[in-house]
Amino acid sequence: MRFFLLSAFFVVSAGEGITVKGFEKDDVLLPCNCPNRNFNKEFKWQVEEDRKRGVEPKLIFRYNDGTLDFKDNPSHRYETFFHNDSSNCSVLLKNITKEDQGKYSCRFYSPQYTVFFVNLTLCGTHIVQHRETHPNGGDVYQCVVKLDCYKEPNIQWTLDGTCLSNSATTNISPTYNLDEETGVHYFHSRLETESNFTSEPKCEVNVTCPSGNDLYSLTSLDPLFRILFKGVPVVLALGFLLIWYRRGTSHSEFCYATFTALLVKPE
Repeated sequence: MRFFLLSAFFVVSAGEGITVKGFEKDDVLLPCNCPNRNFNKEFKWQVEEDRKRGVEPKLIFRYNDGTLDFKDNPSHRYETFFHNDSSNCSVLLKNITKEDQGKYSCRFYSPQYTVFFVNLTLCGTHIVQHRETHPNGGDVYQCVVKLDCYKEPNIQWTLDGTCLSNSATTNISPTYNLDEETGVHYFHSRLETESNFTSEPKCEVNVTCPSGNDLYSLTSLDPLFRILFKGVPVVLALGFLLIWYRRGTSHSEFCYATFTALLVKPE
């Protein structure tokens, strides 16, 4: 802690404070411990000025005399904890974006005027993909997801928009390693296949795939199979009508029902 004489009262500052990292759309905690906080004095959070980024100082909220005032800020993005724990002045910032990056300050009296700084930065995600061909003719696709912060990604291979999974001809295997010198996390995914793909599969992160093992849609099936699949309802309808006819249905009713069934296009 360093002490500064400012405007006739002491200010306790945390210097440059701490750094908090998070991925875009994550919820991150901006910590602030405020033991022995003076309840008769104002407590507030604000965004600090950053001339390099053209950011002006901005009040997030202030709490004074039992009133919590967010001004024009979206209060649903901030969750506070001091109502349940008076020494916890932390704030949970929800669904962070690139615009939320920067320096924040938590300010309260305890009993001196205390300022605690928190620097928020977004973690980067970088994806690199390359292909190798084995002498036996099989293809190997390598995907490397590099993250500045640790968060296990959901790496998914897709082919023309269809999710791929392990099968008799395709094998997908993940690995992970940390570069301790730089603190960068590397997540690898290796796809080996004996199939002759019409296009190159794509490595993606956090893709939503169909549940279960049914990862292929009807449009990806063999055309002949699709014809047979769609023809099954017609065959069943004709068989049912034939049984109906043999049980005594008139010939004219049978013909009409058959003609109607053939006109109905199965879904």
